[in-house]
Amino acid sequence: MLAGGLAVAAVVVHASIRDSDIADPSAFGAVLAVGASLPVGWRRRSPALVLLAVTICQMSLEIKNSAGPGWVGVLIGAYTLGAYRSGLVLWRSAIGLLIVVIGFITLGAVHGDAPWQALLSTPVVIAAAVLLGDNMRRRRERSEELVERAERAEREHTLLAHQHVQEERSRIARELHDVVAHSVSLMVIQTAAARRQLLAGPEGVDTSLEAVEQTGRAAMQEMRRILGVLRDAEGAVSLAPQPGFAAIERLASSTNDLPVSVQTRGSLGHLPAGVEVSAYRIVQEALTNIRRHAGPVQEVSVSMVREGSSLTVEVVDDGRGAAAALTDDGPGFGLVGMGERVAAFDGKLYAGPRPGGGWRVRAIFPVGSQ
Repeated sequence: MLAGGLAVAAVVVHASIRDSDIADPSAFGAVLAVGASLPVGWRRRSPALVLLAVTICQMSLEIKNSAGPGWVGVLIGAYTLGAYRSGLVLWRSAIGLLIVVIGFITLGAVHGDAPWQALLSTPVVIAAAVLLGDNMRRRRERSEELVERAERAEREHTLLAHQHVQEERSRIARELHDVVAHSVSLMVIQTAAARRQLLAGPEGVDTSLEAVEQTGRAAMQEMRRILGVLRDAEGAVSLAPQPGFAAIERLASSTNDLPVSVQTRGSLGHLPAGVEVSAYRIVQEALTNIRRHAGPVQEVSVSMVREGSSLTVEVVDDGRGAAAALTDDGPGFGLVGMGERVAAFDGKLYAGPRPGGGWRVRAIFPVGSQ
């Protein structure tokens, strides 16, 4: 559309302008006018050839002193050459074009009416158009590179987060595996005790079998959670005892670099061992995040509250809180791991700045009635 409109305008101008200083319209002049404008329709496919063609036609019109499209087609071609070619191709084409232009202007000045000033102004204008196109091409390539970098960084971050989630799920499953192994061992001991009691007398067997049943039900629940979070079947299983609520108090007392206080409310006995392990890991990760992001803190409060059928574990600090949320790059992997642990028990996790400054991490576990 641009090339067609420019060509029509060039022919109309060539045929309609009447002036004593301009040559009369002719068929050859109309062909040159079309040649100086119509080829811009192919400027992106072959910018160097298009620019050479329109320049030769335009310079021929100048030498004949005929009216035409002016230098519009040449400037568009020069800009396109800089915008879609780079390196040696660009500069070879530009230098060759300038040589052609200078040759035509010299020929016109010797055998025609072309002024010698055109030897300076015309190459400068064409070179400026080429440089403008080259600058726009560089800006476009830079913008595309930045977009590609951002997309690649986002993909890498997503992949790293997915990998961390998988590792965290495997770690949770290994810890729950230890809990189930302990429960099964306990069932074996209780069953052996019940068998011996049965030989001595059936009176106390009922109590032992009831304990076996309760332990078995708890083990089955933990097994379901393992199947829900396990994604990596490989890896050695740790045989170390898993931490619980008592370990949280030891963790707080051994944290010399933070002023940590622990409060408990409600009965924390007879809770699933997996919940105790997850609560400990959440507190441990929250304290690690406080060290990394909170800056100077005056108080860190850890609370474990059992009310009704839920257990709430909360870690609160008075550090920089909201400022950390604004400066950090999105949610950390620590929060992802906390969310996986809480989700394994169908619980809820809340983490974010708290009113008045600081940061709050709250995990709610459904644990059944007391």
